[in-house]
Formats: sequence, structure tokens, C-alpha cells
Amino acid sequence: MAYFLSFYFGIQLMIVIAAVAGTLWYRRRRLAQRSNQPPRGFQRTDEIFIDPTTGIKQQVWFNPRTGERFYQTIES
Repeated sequence: MAYFLSFYFGIQLMIVIAAVAGTLWYRRRRLAQRSNQPPRGFQRTDEIFIDPTTGIKQQVWFNPRTGERFYQTIES
């Protein structure tokens, strides 16, 4: 019985540790994406536009390796 309880609580502890680690990893990635500075590997384009939903002027950056785009807010 003691073996079963230690196994049960051990599994529960591993689940909690995995959940906390996953949450920290996710938040770290989201904070990195919220930065106004473009990530490494992105190239500036000539495209500047005003976002129709917010009215904010934005500069477009492009990563040629992945095809991903990054929108940087421009102070005006």
C-alpha cells in the first residue's frame, strides 16, 4: 500500500512540475514576441501601413528563411 501511495503522489508531482515548466516556457515565448524590436534574422521591408482596427502606424519586417512577418509599431 505504501508503494502504491508513493507511486501515485510521485506521478502527481511530475504532472505539476511539467505544468509549471510548460507555463513558464509559454510565457517566456509570448513575452519575446511582444517586444517591439524585430527578432534576429528579420529584414526590414519598405512596407509601412496603418492598421485599420487600431489606427497605429506599423513597419513590416520579413524573415526570408521562414516566411514569417513581424509588425513593428512606429511612433508618429
